[in-house]
Amino acid sequence: MQYVIIVAVVVVLAFIIIAQITSKKSQKKEQAKRKKVVKEEIKNYLAANFNQKNLRIEYEKVFARKGPEYKYRDVFDVIVQMYDAKTNKLMDIKAFEIEGITTRADRKTVTTTWNVNGESDIEDTKRRIAIAEKKVKLTKEEKKALKADEVHRAKLEAQKVKEKQKELKALRIEAKKTPVSNVIDPEKKAGTVKFVPRRSK
Repeated sequence: MQYVIIVAVVVVLAFIIIAQITSKKSQKKEQAKRKKVVKEEIKNYLAANFNQKNLRIEYEKVFARKGPEYKYRDVFDVIVQMYDAKTNKLMDIKAFEIEGITTRADRKTVTTTWNVNGESDIEDTKRRIAIAEKKVKLTKEEKKALKADEVHRAKLEAQKVKEKQKELKALRIEAKKTPVSNVIDPEKKAGTVKFVPRRSK
């Protein structure tokens, strides 16, 4: 009886360890895939907005933004080093705001599209990350000002969402008001040739 219990415990432990290893591997794969996609998005953004091409992008820092306005949004501060693809020379260091927009395809499948919201000021980004990582100590006044700024941004974001919802509602109402007409436009009618079937003799 004791042997059966020991074997059962060993089997359960082995199963837990294997499950953890496989989940860690899948998480690493997903993270690598996500980083690759974001790199491509940054390259496309630089090519479209600054006509900068043939660049190799390396991550310097990736940090998820926290706060009330980011409760339902995946927004990251990303600092990247930009190298010339041919010479490997460091061209520039830039910061970007990256947002992941998640959509549910069906009950089991969820897809995330990564967008570059824009370039951020590198010093502001570094300071924001340092504050979040508690590497920089803030005074009471600075903390108060930061909190007030966060609340203000959250209100602005909520206002934007409300305005978008109002616009969508107005569009829906407008679509309901304008009935789909079955009457053919006289100009179109004049231009069309009526088909007359003929019997072959």
